[in-house]
Amino acid sequence: MALICVTGVSGRVGSTLVPQLVRAGHHVRCVGRAPERLSVGGVEVVEASLTDGGALARAVAGVDVVVHLAAQMVLGESSVERYYDVNVMGTLRLLEASVSQSVPVRQFVYASTDNTYDPAHAPREPITEDHPQFPGDYYGTSKVLCEQLVRNYQKLHGLNYTILRYGSVLAPNEAVALFRLDWVRGFLATHTTAGRRSNLWQLLAGGDDFLGALQEQIGDRTGNPALALTGPDGRPWAIHTSDVRDTVAGTLAAIDHPNAINQDFNIVGPRTTTFTEGATVIAKHYNLDLLTAHMPATLAFELSTHKATQLLDYHPHHDFDSTITTAQDPNPTPDYTPVTQGWIPTSDPRS
Repeated sequence: MALICVTGVSGRVGSTLVPQLVRAGHHVRCVGRAPERLSVGGVEVVEASLTDGGALARAVAGVDVVVHLAAQMVLGESSVERYYDVNVMGTLRLLEASVSQSVPVRQFVYASTDNTYDPAHAPREPITEDHPQFPGDYYGTSKVLCEQLVRNYQKLHGLNYTILRYGSVLAPNEAVALFRLDWVRGFLATHTTAGRRSNLWQLLAGGDDFLGALQEQIGDRTGNPALALTGPDGRPWAIHTSDVRDTVAGTLAAIDHPNAINQDFNIVGPRTTTFTEGATVIAKHYNLDLLTAHMPATLAFELSTHKATQLLDYHPHHDFDSTITTAQDPNPTPDYTPVTQGWIPTSDPRS
């Protein structure tokens, strides 16, 4: 079994991945700013920041595989310089640490994002791994830069890599808030207020008033009903949600798999989730009214998992209905770690 170093262990992917690695018999070294939040026995715990190259070198000493999940997702009030120091230079420090060992790391698994494809201008057909990467936001840009660093370290040092592009990763317990009026209002308000710091700013920056359109159609409706959104042509809005269990399954499939070496993969749910489907599922499970609002532009995209299916035998099982069914089960199987922080998904992974 391998010694696997995982960064970002307190996030939704890391906190679910680590116990499964342990159950699979791997030795796991957990790295994070607050690794004590991970309640898993039988693992090494190392506190290290992505801004501390020396601590990262100690964290990867002797490991076989690095799984790099840690990143700052939301720019928020951070300076752009600080943001890129964490995400891009942090990845550079971890790569340098990985190739500076007496016995170098044999595989560097990097968690990237569907944001590298620029979801605000996505094509109608499913997006494959060879789709151009021209992100329109800070987060997606940081991930593209990191992907290039990862590839360059393979060229420079022979460090084998695997790049995994996650979609909107969510744990079942937090999915229950999605596709409801309060969530949609929050989703639109968050992105509108963020301006250029939002990954959807190009969609929202055309002068259209999305919140105003919602208010005009829905008014001051209470009760938090299920709510679907459609664009001006009637096409439903859609985001490619990914149950964290599928995300972890895809990550596990890539670790030490010969077909994963020096490849990139979309690791997302079985299909995109339209707001119509999501709202219908929520209305069914929680006996809610189902409303529809028409927006001045359309957000809709889907990623193809064909490559991961063919090369890694990756078969995501959990559509949105399956995720909500798990959330309602009073005795679910312990295959994910419930998330406690609030979340307004932005088609990014929160690792």
